[in-house]
Amino acid sequence: NQGGSVLRTLAPHKAAYRIRAVTRNPQQVKAVQLSILMPHVEWVQADLDDKQSVLKAVAGADLVFGVTPSVSPTRLRKMGRPLDTEFEQGKRLVDACVEQNVGMLVFSTLPSPQKISGGQITGVNHYENKYRIQQYLLLGCKMQLRAAAIQLAVYYQNSMQNARWNDDGNEVVFGYPGHPDRKLAYADVERDTGAMVKYIVDNRDSCNGKVFPVVSGYYSPRDIAVAFTSITGVRARAVEVPLSFIKDPHYRAMFEFYAAYDMFAESALDTDQALTTPERFWKASGFY
Repeated sequence: NQGGSVLRTLAPHKAAYRIRAVTRNPQQVKAVQLSILMPHVEWVQADLDDKQSVLKAVAGADLVFGVTPSVSPTRLRKMGRPLDTEFEQGKRLVDACVEQNVGMLVFSTLPSPQKISGGQITGVNHYENKYRIQQYLLLGCKMQLRAAAIQLAVYYQNSMQNARWNDDGNEVVFGYPGHPDRKLAYADVERDTGAMVKYIVDNRDSCNGKVFPVVSGYYSPRDIAVAFTSITGVRARAVEVPLSFIKDPHYRAMFEFYAAYDMFAESALDTDQALTTPERFWKASGFY
């Protein structure tokens, strides 16, 4: 989603950017479809577990956008992989960019729930791994590589995953693991990621070394439901799903963090970016 957003945002500007898209499998349906739509984009294969393929993928690049796949601890254990797999993958990309003298690396990271909560919230593995990547990039390698980080808020898209029709079929019910009036930072991963990365690309000197929250605004699940009705005319409401329903402790800790803390309290940065409102998201989503 994030990489696709960056690609769709930059690809139309053919005169300004020569783009190389990296995927683990260039033959997968989505990659093939995008390559047909964007014949001017170079497609290459790389895997974050394979150092040589990563070195080859970033060779000669002026700027790289990087994002690591997040896998729950439960699944990692089943795969027989360590809990810091994501950090090691991110570190591998950072090191490859240093080795290949890349002009700048923009990495998608997240804040640390453990740090923000003063140690009260632990075990949100993908947040902590992404934060470690950020620290390694911006502090450990700051003398070797120009870099910036973006931190995406809660995705509007998650609302669609937790939606269902009521028994009468005349109302959409949005379930959320928390109070329906709790305001959270939201963003549209499909549109706002690319917009923020383009801002950094076009202002790279002033953005070097900074962390950019990608936040369109603070909204409650009830606000999201009201916006859905305003665009579609379909009745909707937000309901609370008890945290006890979330069996995976990793995800339960994440929603406990959302319920008690503002994930961007320590990293607000105004870039004057007009990001996606809930109404604009629903209008563009085609969900209804």
